[in-house]
Amino acid sequence: MGQQYSHLSSEERILIEKLHCEQHPGIRRTAERIGRDKSTVSRELRRGLWFASNENGSYRPYRPKRLKTGPWTSGPFYSALAAQRKADRRRRESRKPRRMDSGPLRAWVLDALRRGWSPEPVEGRLKACISSSRCFVFSHVFFSGLG
Repeated sequence: MGQQYSHLSSEERILIEKLHCEQHPGIRRTAERIGRDKSTVSRELRRGLWFASNENGSYRPYRPKRLKTGPWTSGPFYSALAAQRKADRRRRESRKPRRMDSGPLRAWVLDALRRGWSPEPVEGRLKACISSSRCFVFSHVFFSGLG
């Protein structure tokens, strides 16, 4: 059986932030201390690093093509809270859209498609009719695989 993988928890991200920003032990030592592979820690730091901007000394999440140097920049900045929010958003956005599971609604869509309607007018009609109904609220109409 292969190796089992798991996502970093918020506690592990906080540990990475403390170790990386306060003690600077290096990626390999940080990985040993939290019990993760060095590539996991390296990838996490690469995804979550922020660079100081030169506007008002604030931090802005941008990734320059090359790191600017000068008195207005400090080193890379890692925030466990921001990294956890980004990870949660990536996980939420990676999921497939739900298919229509309502019987009458599905039957109406299939009937309209069989009568020769294209998906765009069907979607427009659904948005107009269903926007007033509280029991049918959804963000995407998923047409593939209905026929």
